Amino acid sequence: MRIIVIGASHAGIAFTDAMRRNGFTGALTLIDRLDGVPLERPPLSKAFLAADPEDDGRFVLRKPDWFASNDIELIGGCDVTSVDPESRLVRAGDGRVHAYDRLVLATGATPRRLAGTEGLSGVFELRHPGDASRLRAAADQAGSVVVVGGGYIGLEVAATLAKSGKKVTIVEAAPRLLARVASPPISDFFAHLHSDAGSRVITGAALASVNSEGGAVRGVTLEDGQQLAADMLVVGIGVVPEMSLAMAAGAETDNGILVDDGMETTVAGIHAIGDSALRRGSPHGLRIESVHNAQDSAERAAAAIAGHEPPADQAPWFWSEQFDVRLQSAGIVPAAGDTVRHVQRAGKREGGFSVWSYADDGLRAVEAVRDPAGYMLGKNCLEKGLSPTPAEAGDPAFDLKAFVAAK
Repeated sequence: MRIIVIGASHAGIAFTDAMRRNGFTGALTLIDRLDGVPLERPPLSKAFLAADPEDDGRFVLRKPDWFASNDIELIGGCDVTSVDPESRLVRAGDGRVHAYDRLVLATGATPRRLAGTEGLSGVFELRHPGDASRLRAAADQAGSVVVVGGGYIGLEVAATLAKSGKKVTIVEAAPRLLARVASPPISDFFAHLHSDAGSRVITGAALASVNSEGGAVRGVTLEDGQQLAADMLVVGIGVVPEMSLAMAAGAETDNGILVDDGMETTVAGIHAIGDSALRRGSPHGLRIESVHNAQDSAERAAAAIAGHEPPADQAPWFWSEQFDVRLQSAGIVPAAGDTVRHVQRAGKREGGFSVWSYADDGLRAVEAVRDPAGYMLGKNCLEKGLSPTPAEAGDPAFDLKAFVAAK
């Protein structure tokens, strides 16, 4: 059997690793549009931006000899232009045609573009190592930065640039930072964290225009008339799943490539994993963009192809690092509603706390700041189907560890 994987980031590499661990001895080929050894993605908005370019080798996902020792062919710097599902052929941009028995799409997602920035220098999105390298080089010459988008990527870049001495302004259209992914207490915490570090945080603000001179960005104008000068503009307003190959092959899509529990699309022999995949009947009901989801979906696809039992469902988990603060999150924070409650619990470490989010009196998510113990207890509750009451979660005298152990 020959398996071709399109995309050599976290999901694609995790899949090939899982196939070899599952005893697969057939041909495995990774095709990636980026050249060079694949790098980790989470550090791109944090440690990578602050690192010396000579030290980039420490961010590799796998060392070059890993591919050879696992008999995995890596074809880098090559786009896939078409897929023929009937003949089971993949055509690459270099003109070569590859036959497959199973095809795995690990195509990821593409950053949303900010209107009015086309063709301007000094505008940066962050998805790939090349994006991060260009941003890092430009930041060396910049004194002021406007970050459009108060999600995790935008805030992590903002924190890294602020630490390096840049004048940073964060502009978010929603009424609060992290509005789509975090609870209000966590949003408030990070708004204060960035403000206390000297950055300006503007929420509930829409852009009227991007200002430029001589083909280079010079700042933005908000709809209320405020003008924000900047030497560079960082855009972090979300991503769109990369579905073009799947759609051309006839696979059904929605806000992602639709897959079953084995991560197979509606086209026989084609699977999708990672940020681009949307699992039908998922216990979480939405497409998840995280390293954990990349790894989990890769394991599910590998198990299905190898004929093994799938891994047990886990609570989705995520982390973010901003300044000296580490946030760990498990579960999906519910959208605002009449039955939604957020309860704060003090952690054991100084300055540590966790926020326990409920909907319909059931625990849905736990977010922990400087509180790894609180995070692990919350994650265990979610995965075991346990739900301390909001009053219990907020009571520092309530023994959560004993509560979890007794169940």
